[in-house]
Amino acid sequence: MVKRATEEQIEQIINQYPGTKSVICYGDNTFTLVYTDNKNVIAFLSAFFKKIPAPLNDETECFINVIDIFDFNYRNKGIGSLLVQEAIKIAKEEKAIQVRAYCDINNKPSHMLWLKNNFGISPVKMPDGSIAGSFITYRI
Repeated sequence: MVKRATEEQIEQIINQYPGTKSVICYGDNTFTLVYTDNKNVIAFLSAFFKKIPAPLNDETECFINVIDIFDFNYRNKGIGSLLVQEAIKIAKEEKAIQVRAYCDINNKPSHMLWLKNNFGISPVKMPDGSIAGSFITYRI
């Protein structure tokens, strides 16, 4: 089941996976979703809303800062898609014009998740010509 995270669930995620503290979004204009088995948090997605810089100063986007499925036994079961689709729904409700994320170039499963959910993928080319990752965008 996908739902908005409670403060207790966010603390559970941070306590169990301390590295997540730096990527979970807090405060106004943020949300965290969890997928649970009615007891434990299996996966989460954390995002924030921000204004798009010039030339679209009055438009807002939803940026997915992190999505993670902790238990490998739950991967490739559609949970990531459930989280992403709920984030899109929230973004629409908040009148955002797009949902974006960044994906490391070595994370092929994540790239496949974004493609499966109709996101565009734009590789980020570094000055030396290497590709560091991809910006991911879903136009609402």
